[in-house]
Amino acid sequence: MPQPAQSPAGPGPVASEKIPPLQNIAPSVFVPLQEDILKADLPRDRVERLRRILKTIDYQREGVKESLMYMFEREKKRIMMQAAEMEQTLGSPKIRPGLPPEEVEEIIRNMEAPAQPGADYNIRDMPQLDFRLPVPPDVPLRDRTVIELLYIVESGLVQLNGYKKHMADIQKYYLERLERELARVDEVGKRPEERDKGI
Repeated sequence: MPQPAQSPAGPGPVASEKIPPLQNIAPSVFVPLQEDILKADLPRDRVERLRRILKTIDYQREGVKESLMYMFEREKKRIMMQAAEMEQTLGSPKIRPGLPPEEVEEIIRNMEAPAQPGADYNIRDMPQLDFRLPVPPDVPLRDRTVIELLYIVESGLVQLNGYKKHMADIQKYYLERLERELARVDEVGKRPEERDKGI
């Protein structure tokens, strides 16, 4: 499987090493070649060429996915390291007091209550976070860190799903071309009357 330029299996950044913020995911599309393209044999025909393209699509899709995951993981580390440095500078935050016992009991009673008949408790369709919005400046450090981490998760999901759909469309296009080419090759050896009958 393709490896990103800096393998996630490596030791990773040391505490003093600064990780630059993730600004652009474009480098993720560069995946190492499987073989020397200058020494590879040319495809014999269109069918073999299309099969090679489809094989390359699978390889490219997995390589880009690995690179994207590595970039998002690295950005997560950067956010956590930055938050730890800021907390050392600013000091530990004030711990918020816990909920009063009566509120905790009310929450538990609500969770134990039976479901209302006909009510839709679906939470799969919750709107995604708008990760393009800046984090408000007055948010406490730990809350800011959580929001930034949620943003990177949301933007990562959007990018991964978008790329998956993009590659599925490309694969579908080449699969259809391969099917048409195989059908054309199958028709070549038939006489006109056999073609008409679909023999």
